[in-house]
Amino acid sequence: MSGDQSDHNFVDAWIFISIANPFPSTELPNPISNLIGVADTYEHDIPSATQIQHGVRDLLGARWIEPVGTFFKLTDEGRKTWKRIEPESLMHLQFAKALRELRKMPCVADAPGWSIDQRTWEDAFAGYSAQFALELKRRTEKAVE
Repeated sequence: MSGDQSDHNFVDAWIFISIANPFPSTELPNPISNLIGVADTYEHDIPSATQIQHGVRDLLGARWIEPVGTFFKLTDEGRKTWKRIEPESLMHLQFAKALRELRKMPCVADAPGWSIDQRTWEDAFAGYSAQFALELKRRTEKAVE
């Protein structure tokens, strides 16, 4: 994903928050589904496979995350950054702070590294979508009661 600095910064902040602040739920089928869910919660949008790959490569390159099994955890530097972001009480304020914190992160999205293929992304999205549909149904039924 090549683009201007603001696009790059937005993607990095979006993916960083999605890794730093995962849902505690075990109902989502895999960690990428969880990342998609958190990203949707913060921005009311779903990151594409390309955006996820871009953000992860940049965060790995900056050493703010590290791979653990099939997903990622924050490094010491990533945790320090999250501790500066997390105290913001509202999600949009956390996102704005993340944008400021990550603004100088170099873009390495086009360099070789971690990747996610379209099929893996589609499976993760399907897992998230199914859970979202169930939650929406539960809330709708509860509202009607």
